Amino acid sequence: MKIGLWVIIAAIVLPLRWAALARAQQQADDRIVKLAAGSDAANEIALSAVTRKQITGEISANATVEPDADAVAYITTRIPARVVKLVASLGQQVRAGQPLVILSSEELGRTKAEYLKTKSLESIAEQDLKREEDLYAKKIVPLKDVLDARAARDTALAQFKAARETLRLLLPPGDLEHLNWSESGRALSEFPLTSPIDGTLVKRQLTIGTMIDRSDDNPLIVINLDRVWVMAAVFEHDLAGLQTGEKASVTVEAYPGRSFIGKVTYVGSEIDRANRTVQARIEVPNPDHVLKPGMFAHAAIEVSEARRVLVAPESAIFDVGREKVAFVSIGNGEYAARRVELGVAAGGFVEVVSGLREGDRVVSRGGLVLKTLLTNRTAG
Repeated sequence: MKIGLWVIIAAIVLPLRWAALARAQQQADDRIVKLAAGSDAANEIALSAVTRKQITGEISANATVEPDADAVAYITTRIPARVVKLVASLGQQVRAGQPLVILSSEELGRTKAEYLKTKSLESIAEQDLKREEDLYAKKIVPLKDVLDARAARDTALAQFKAARETLRLLLPPGDLEHLNWSESGRALSEFPLTSPIDGTLVKRQLTIGTMIDRSDDNPLIVINLDRVWVMAAVFEHDLAGLQTGEKASVTVEAYPGRSFIGKVTYVGSEIDRANRTVQARIEVPNPDHVLKPGMFAHAAIEVSEARRVLVAPESAIFDVGREKVAFVSIGNGEYAARRVELGVAAGGFVEVVSGLREGDRVVSRGGLVLKTLLTNRTAG
């Protein structure tokens, strides 16, 4: 009975096992490419050994141009106001303290008037107190008059301080110090929005008559583009050679043949789990402002620290679909396509992180035909 049961199980399981092995063998065979001995393609093949070398190479990474976060100013009003004049044009170079627009606020006008009124009353009350104290010293007025004047002064001073504190919430300290009754006809309700930094006005979503307040999403933005950040996405396997202070060369499609030199100033502390990269910040001088935020870029970061690593010729690496592939000779005109992970490149060689072993003989010339055969087989 038991023997019969095992026979039945074997009859079911073994065919499935053989089918799985056959599929695995077929998949392995699909990654092996063979060239006919003596063919023109076979005669073009040249092999190179995978060896260990000490290299000081570079890390290659895709990147984007971003503004220097310390040189961006988002400008809005602290109080509801209406735009009465546009001063600076979009794209204009502005200096720190330069007015960008002129606004008008009824709330600000009333608060300024109250501040100036209480300031005047406090000054008058202070003078009255001094006069009463002088008269009392000469025994001209009774002490009660002095006490009344002092109480009036204290009340006026309290009202002035309250008005000043209210106005401080609405104006920069420098504007408050120089505020006085206008003799030029300019309304107290008007005030400028100024740029806090030198830079370029890159956003001005305002028109004359527009009402804005503190909840508006940054209607004015000034960016100083004299220096930009290039944020490079460095793969996890390149982190061993990445450190701050390294020199980097940046290129963009808009300016072919031109390189922008910068320096790595920050390396992120967290790996992006989706694409296995870490952000590296490269600070790049940009005096002529040709690098624009949002541009796609390519960064080549120098690796100054020499390391002894496994390397293969760069000519032995092929892009097949989304993979990096090297063709390893396995004899009899057959070549196995192996998926590889790469590190830094230097002097015609590239670091092999995984996929190859020391001593493997890889196709370093004539491999294009192997890539074509592999691609066609995969597509078929």
